Amino acid sequence: MRVTRRFWLTLTAVGSLLVGGGVLDSPLLVVGAVGLTGWLLAMQFAFVRGVSQLRDDLTVTQSLDRARVQTGAETTYTLEASVDTAGDHLPLSVETEIPLVAQMEAGPDSTVTLGTSMQSSSVTLPLTWETVGEYTIPGATATVSDGTGLFTQSFATAPGPEVLVEAPSVGPIHVGQGGKQLLRSVGEHDARGRTGGLSAEEIRKYVPGDALKYVDWKATARLDEAHVRNYEAEGNRSVVLVFDHRQTLGDGAPGNTKLEHLKSVAAAFQQRAETTRDPLGYVTIGDAGVTETRVPVARTEAYRSCQHRINDLDANAETPATAPATAAATGRVTGAVNPAADTQSPMETVLLAYRDATGSKRHLPNQPLYNGLQTAPHEIRSADLLVICTDDSSPSELRNTVGQARRNATEVVVFITPSVAFDTDRLTDLDTAYERYRTFDQFRRELNEIDSVTAYEVGPLDQISTILSAGPANTNQRGYA
Repeated sequence: MRVTRRFWLTLTAVGSLLVGGGVLDSPLLVVGAVGLTGWLLAMQFAFVRGVSQLRDDLTVTQSLDRARVQTGAETTYTLEASVDTAGDHLPLSVETEIPLVAQMEAGPDSTVTLGTSMQSSSVTLPLTWETVGEYTIPGATATVSDGTGLFTQSFATAPGPEVLVEAPSVGPIHVGQGGKQLLRSVGEHDARGRTGGLSAEEIRKYVPGDALKYVDWKATARLDEAHVRNYEAEGNRSVVLVFDHRQTLGDGAPGNTKLEHLKSVAAAFQQRAETTRDPLGYVTIGDAGVTETRVPVARTEAYRSCQHRINDLDANAETPATAPATAAATGRVTGAVNPAADTQSPMETVLLAYRDATGSKRHLPNQPLYNGLQTAPHEIRSADLLVICTDDSSPSELRNTVGQARRNATEVVVFITPSVAFDTDRLTDLDTAYERYRTFDQFRRELNEIDSVTAYEVGPLDQISTILSAGPANTNQRGYA
């Protein structure tokens, strides 16, 4: 219970009467002070009893019209208060506490007020949710006052409903190789981690993307068809998402960009890691370099952090950072090899591999994806599963990045959004679009042929199908991989 300013003014009047009665030797003033004090005590007792009764009779209900909502979507929130009593009650107001992740338009009053004779009242508000996650509407705050304005008391009511805020869906997504849709769910991957060793699980048919080192040659010879042996890690595997959110990832129709498609892929890995309790980490990279890093850990806050970070990303519009290239510490091949070139000769590839194997760290100008992964903490670079989400705008940079990732991580999975699938203005010339796609797919296959590296394409299903329709018959059924 809190006393108001009016209470203190009344108490001051009591003191004045007592002082005046003593100074003026007036018993009447003293009697008045005693009577006013008794009245204050009686009002306080009545208020305390009224609040106790009101708490028993008050019902506060909070509701949402939907329990699941996408970010940016509007929901209807209703706050209702009712008092189950036949007579009058103390006046009260009930105020809701809107979560920070929800936005409310300016203007609507979020407070329900019940006068002494009112039995119920409600208010309806539109809320827009901004951040992905699971949230609970906090309990509303009820404030009771007496009719004379001497006392107030506040108390919290029960929490409101829960709401699940999800990222917007981008429509049917194609994830596959050479136009062939991925059969296995995104986020699932063979258990090839180093932690705790490996144990054989089962033999199955070979599918494009399986590493040759897992082929069971005896089963292949016996069954006259390629088979691989699945392995299951005896311990949890660390998973790291390397997420590119540079300006080129903003290409595509609003809400259907490269970035949005890759977010769906990353979300699948985040959910999978949380389900299996695999340590999860991430590094996000914009035009100017690394924007955020988190080493892999198997904790709930790590899964939530990754979920929120990935879904809150926007295509970075910063000017690409340009830093002077540093000479290699060993190998002495500086000037002989151009690692930034889109095409490299076989000798250049061998020299670069030798140069990096010696342990030198080189900074490549205008290649923030490569530089960001190279300078990432050891726990990120040496993850059991490293998932790279990017586009094909810089093949040489991606080639260098995958090479860097493969030297440290156990397994590397690359998801690439082909620019041609998001360039809707040029799909009118399907022959040109198909040739661009074939060039992209050749590059993807080059990455896919690297040991322990699997490369997939990610894009809108309808766009990929339209492009493939310009190629030879049944291209989209047989694929390239």
